[in-house]
Amino acid sequence: MKKKIPTFSIIDDDKLFQFTINKVLQSTELIDHVLQFDDGESALSFFKSNWGYQEKLPDVIFLDLKMPVLNGWQFLEEFIKIDKANKAITIYICTASVDPKDLEMFKRYNGVSGYFLKPISKKEIYSILDKEIDGKSPFRLN
Repeated sequence: MKKKIPTFSIIDDDKLFQFTINKVLQSTELIDHVLQFDDGESALSFFKSNWGYQEKLPDVIFLDLKMPVLNGWQFLEEFIKIDKANKAITIYICTASVDPKDLEMFKRYNGVSGYFLKPISKKEIYSILDKEIDGKSPFRLN
């Protein structure tokens, strides 16, 4: 039986990006479920309210930086504060930002596994999935 990633989350206010990534992920048949959020606040609220239900939480997150309500950096700051559990969640920043300040900020978060500029290629997505399925890059929350 082929290994799969149970739950993948896309946190991005760009509906076209969400749609495209969701289609690519579903086409791989390596993802069971995709959670989509338009901003960091709605994602954080969902994660906090479901923290006791590990199966509802994502295994991998694609996080945009520039979003309304709660941007990617604010999301990360709050996400780190959540009461830790035995759930490995990997976070990848997926952004259109070429601001050198964002790249410097990314380097400060050892729990963030990658920084990808949009548009993300299928090859990059497949590479991330291979890495995740082999279990080589978890952001451990314990």
